[in-house]
Amino acid sequence: MTTQKPHKPVIVLDVGKVLVDYDARVVVEELSRRCGRQIDLPQAADLDELFSPVYEGRQSWKDTLQVLSRALGFSLDSQEWWGLWCRIFTGEVPGMREALAELKSEFRLVALSNTEEVHWTFVLRTYPIFGLLDGWVVSYREGLAKPDPAIYRALMDRYCDGQLPVFYTDDTPRYVEAARRLGWDAEVFRDAAHFKEEVRRRGAGRDSNEGARLS
Repeated sequence: MTTQKPHKPVIVLDVGKVLVDYDARVVVEELSRRCGRQIDLPQAADLDELFSPVYEGRQSWKDTLQVLSRALGFSLDSQEWWGLWCRIFTGEVPGMREALAELKSEFRLVALSNTEEVHWTFVLRTYPIFGLLDGWVVSYREGLAKPDPAIYRALMDRYCDGQLPVFYTDDTPRYVEAARRLGWDAEVFRDAAHFKEEVRRRGAGRDSNEGARLS
């Protein structure tokens, strides 16, 4: 009889500002140019109100674009918007692809992201770092978004075999706090060096030589 090898411990990572960087000013500047007037960067609460239904799969981009077009005073078709919307990404977060490549042999690497189909399809196609992931849970497919505890539990059910992740990092403090309330060991992301240090400090799932490979 063969004994089934236990799954590797799981590290969970946010996507935006953790795996890939972005700059929303790209969209604001282009919309300002098209409007012929300066558009201010919306407050976070306003962005949440506008885009959360798309992120949670409750509203189509067509409906959201109608709201956006009315607010701007001119019309954007879907192809124009998608092209502009994906230009906010500026590249992979420095050092993170190398960090995940070093960790992959010892850990399962799983993304947890509030996102929508256009962005998610684009980043999967564009950035090699996503080829290092063992899986992901994304809001528009789940009909849930962080910080709803249900999306964290969905990830545990799917990838953690009933166990807690070894570590979770996210650039948004309230999403980190939501994870901690469920018992997750979680920290706010700073940069790749800090991420590697946090994983090294926990020391789970690695042999004595792993620290050298992460240095």
